[in-house]
Amino acid sequence: MFSNFQNLLILAQADPAGAQGGGFNTLLFIPILFIILYFIVIRPQRNEEKKRKTMIEGLQKGDVVITSSGIHGKVVEFKDNNETVVLAIAKDTNVTFNSSTILRKKEKEKEA
Repeated sequence: MFSNFQNLLILAQADPAGAQGGGFNTLLFIPILFIILYFIVIRPQRNEEKKRKTMIEGLQKGDVVITSSGIHGKVVEFKDNNETVVLAIAKDTNVTFNSSTILRKKEKEKEA
């Protein structure tokens, strides 16, 4: 296996006849790849995180939320300068979560 890897390295380093200027194209390709990566992955992820953070900051008592573990509950109170939130998940059952674990706010169902 190691021998095959060495052969691949030797072939990759070999300069094919008539190939010129390949280094500049490679140097241009790397920044373009990072720009594409930024617009496809990093920027949308930052926007989503910003939206989630503003949603968490705007939570109020009585809002129904879903945590990242899939637990649905109603906000009862906030503790530790809004770092933790107490959710009512059943009658007489309150659970404390970090605010960062709240995934989204559940929309109120419209009555028909």
